[in-house]
Amino acid sequence: MKIKTEIKNIVSLILGSLLIAVTINLICAPKNYITGGLSSIGIIFNYLFNVKISYVLLIGNLLVVLIGILVLGLKDTYKSIIGAAVYTLCIYLTENITNYVSIDFSSVFLDIVASGVLLGIGCTLVYLAGYTTGGADVIGLIFNKKYGIAFGKSLFIVNMIILAIGTFIFGIEMLVVALLIRFIESKIIDNFLIGISDSKVLFINTKEVDKVKQHIINDAQSGVSEFKVVSGYKNENKEVLMCVVPTEKYLLLKKEIIKLDKDAFITILDAYEVYGGTNRYKLPFHDLRD
Repeated sequence: MKIKTEIKNIVSLILGSLLIAVTINLICAPKNYITGGLSSIGIIFNYLFNVKISYVLLIGNLLVVLIGILVLGLKDTYKSIIGAAVYTLCIYLTENITNYVSIDFSSVFLDIVASGVLLGIGCTLVYLAGYTTGGADVIGLIFNKKYGIAFGKSLFIVNMIILAIGTFIFGIEMLVVALLIRFIESKIIDNFLIGISDSKVLFINTKEVDKVKQHIINDAQSGVSEFKVVSGYKNENKEVLMCVVPTEKYLLLKKEIIKLDKDAFITILDAYEVYGGTNRYKLPFHDLRD
């Protein structure tokens, strides 16, 4: 099982790296879209000095990984080494892809959407496999361990520096394009890694506890939990109800709760995964308006 899992992870790493590389060489590099990371430094060097992106990645990753090993140790960097090697190879193999495949959306908007989606899916495949593509990720880990800066913040700082350099060379329009691509990319990654919420969790603070509880159980056909709490402002003993319902039904349930108690205090959160308990998909969720 362990070998099968590792093979699956390697395949995911290769596919993800290949998808990122194709996007960089087919869309981003020809139009000088700088989105962060060593690839963008490669695009800058390619534009200024006509140096191949793969060469910049190779030298950059060797330096970054070497520093990473010295600072973090081999245990914390070996997956970054593998990921960087695979990604650099994919960039090298697809470097001349424009000689065989030509995509011209003739629209910056379509460029942004295509790049953001493809990069997001590619990065997700790499991250799900437990690897990184090296470069900025390793720098982020180094800053985190050496200076105590949060990994996300470290990565943000590194990429902002690269974007600032890119803006100086290519102009403000490139920065706007880059930020939009990164926004779409991050949303794709979040939705794949965290998941798209198909349920909502409702925390209900109400004076009509019994009525609301019976409505949730009998009409909404959903389970409900009851908590004893003490309000911080008035130091009063209260009861809070908690229930999980399908996303498409929560607005209707909220509306009915407000009908029962117009002063109810309701907090609604996304539930990305629901495990155990009563299988709500086997229960009829009646239209609460009936």
